[in-house]
Amino acid sequence: MMKSSFATFLLLGVIALLVVSMDISETRVLVRHGNINKEPLEIVLEKYICTESRVPIVELFNSAQAILPNGDTYFFNDVGNVLLWLGRQKNRDEIVVWVYAQDTERYVLAQSAWYSRVEITPMGYGFGAYEYRVYGQSDYYFNEVQLFALRGETLLNPMINSLLANNKI
Repeated sequence: MMKSSFATFLLLGVIALLVVSMDISETRVLVRHGNINKEPLEIVLEKYICTESRVPIVELFNSAQAILPNGDTYFFNDVGNVLLWLGRQKNRDEIVVWVYAQDTERYVLAQSAWYSRVEITPMGYGFGAYEYRVYGQSDYYFNEVQLFALRGETLLNPMINSLLANNKI
């Protein structure tokens, strides 16, 4: 009797904890519909949720937006997240991707941006976007960094992190 009531109490406690900790707020935005112009949308910080990592976007630096052909816009808090997400999409050539450029502090098309691999980013991938090339800092093309992300060659990989830190690659 005592064991079953304790188990019931414990189960109810776990369920209550799960319900309390859930973010069931309807003020959070995961996807916006109807962006037919395929332009980057204004992000309200902490209101928009990263599609890949499911955490709130707390700063524009390193953020990205992906717009599907039907106008659905997905938001990302890290360039690495959008690269991984894009790699899983079947119609990736039809998706318009915007990344926040660190040098001009505005959204630029991901395919025309330059990239760094050693930035401090929210999820730790290390990819930073720049509108203009800075020799020795932003030397990579979009296709290169997408391949690095898909192969796991990010700052999260200790071997890659060490090689990048010592300028070996």
